[in-house]
Amino acid sequence: MINPHHLFKKEFMSNKTESKKRVCIVRQKAYPMQRNMRRNAETLLREGYEVDVICYGREGQPRNEVMSGINVHRVLFSHHRDSIIWYFLDYLAFLLLVSFHLVRLSLRKRFDVIEVCNIPDFLLFATIIPKLLGSKVIFFMFEKSEALFTDNFNLSRKHILTRMYSFITKLCALYADYVFVTDVLVQKDLADYYGIRPEKVSLILNVVDESVFNLSPTPPVENDGKFKVLVVSSILKRYGIQTMVQAIPLVVKEIRELSVHIIGWGDYKTTLIDMAEKLGISEYLHFDGYLPYEEVPPRIALADICMAPMIEDVGTPNKVLEYLGMGKATISTALPGLVALIDSDCLLYYTPGNEVELAERILELYHHPEKRTALGKAGREFYNKYRWSDVKVKYLEVYQRLSA
Repeated sequence: MINPHHLFKKEFMSNKTESKKRVCIVRQKAYPMQRNMRRNAETLLREGYEVDVICYGREGQPRNEVMSGINVHRVLFSHHRDSIIWYFLDYLAFLLLVSFHLVRLSLRKRFDVIEVCNIPDFLLFATIIPKLLGSKVIFFMFEKSEALFTDNFNLSRKHILTRMYSFITKLCALYADYVFVTDVLVQKDLADYYGIRPEKVSLILNVVDESVFNLSPTPPVENDGKFKVLVVSSILKRYGIQTMVQAIPLVVKEIRELSVHIIGWGDYKTTLIDMAEKLGISEYLHFDGYLPYEEVPPRIALADICMAPMIEDVGTPNKVLEYLGMGKATISTALPGLVALIDSDCLLYYTPGNEVELAERILELYHHPEKRTALGKAGREFYNKYRWSDVKVKYLEVYQRLSA
C-alpha cells in the first residue's frame, strides 16, 4: 500500500532539489550604477542563483523592475546629508524600509543568503527576522565606515560617537555568518581588535567584472600631442583632486602640453573650477563629467599616467585597481591600506595633500617613459593575482557553503 506521507515527502524533496537557491543583496546605493553591487549580483545570477537586490533609488528609476534577470527593489529616493542629524535619519529610514521589504520577501521566498554591504554598518540588523527564519547573513565591508564617519563630521577617533560606531561595527562582524572585506588592514583589525575568527573573514578586493569592464579596450584614435593625466573619481574634497589642481602650476613649467582630465561628478567641482581660475591653469584642466562604467576603459587607455589623489584612507580605492589592471603607470597617495597591499614597484606614492611631491612624481614619469612602462607592467602583474575571474571562486565558495 502506498503511504501518502512518503509521496508528499518525496515530492517536497524533489521540488527543493530542483528549485534555485535564493539570495538577496542589500546596499544603500543606486543600482545598477553601484558597480561592485552589480558585479556581485550578476556573478551570482550566472552561477544559477535567483537574485534580489534591495537598494537606493534615483529620480526617474522605477521602484521595482527586473534588470537582466535580477529583481531590483528600490525603497528610498531621498538623500539628505546636510548634517549629522539628517545623516542618521536618512540611514534610519533606509534601515526601516529594508527591514520591512526583507520580511515581506523572506516570507514569500525564504532567502538562503542575504548579503548586506556597508555603509552604514548597522544596516546589517535589517536581517534579524530573516535570520530567525533560516537565512545566512554576509557582512560585506566595502568601505572603512568609521574613517568615513570621522571624516564627514570632523570627529576624532576618541570621540564618543566614533567609539559607538566602532562598537556597532564589532557587533555586526560578530552577528554575521561571514564577513568580506576589501582592505588588508581591516582584515587584520577584525582579528586583532574585534576578536573575529580569521576563518570567518575573506579579502575580496574591489576589482572589476571583466564581462562589463574591458581591461583591453581599443581606444579611439587620438594623437593631439598632449601629455594626458587622468583622474576617475567622485568629485569630493576627501578624494583630493584639489592637490592635483595645486600641482598643475608646478608641472606646466616643464610640461606645456599637459592635459588633466577628471571623469566623475560631485559637489566639489565648483570649488575646483574656482581654484583653477585663481591659479591661472584652467586651460590645462578638463572636467569630462560622468561616464557610464562601460565607457571608462577606453579613456583610461588614452592616458599617459593615471592618478588616485585621495586624502583620507577610507578603503582600498577600486580606481587604483582598474588602472593597474589596464597596465597604466599610476600615482597614488601613500594611504596605509594601499601601502600594506601594493609595493612601490607597482605604484608610485606621494604624501597625501602634498602638491610638491605630486608634481615631482608626474615630472619623474614624464621624463622617464621607461619607468611608466615598468610601472604599468608590474601593476598588471599585481592585478592578475586578484582578478575577479579568480577571486569570484572564493566568493562563490562562501555562498555555496552557507546555502548548503
